[in-house]
Amino acid sequence: MNREKLIAVREVRSGGRKVVVELFQNDGGSVAARLVFAPRDMPIIDGANAEEALATIQDALEGLLLARRAAGQ
Repeated sequence: MNREKLIAVREVRSGGRKVVVELFQNDGGSVAARLVFAPRDMPIIDGANAEEALATIQDALEGLLLARRAAGQ
């Protein structure tokens, strides 16, 4: 991830929650999507492009929230 090449900031919503995602252009042309949960809690997901990275994040968040609801039942 090249921190100098911030190309966009988006919000992903899932299960009533909003997560800020910073998108960076990698040197090889792919995109790194950094999720901003807290100042020191920012996992990164790489994708071929911004849309793919955001779709992966959306899918992961939905799966995690579904698992959390199932565990709470």
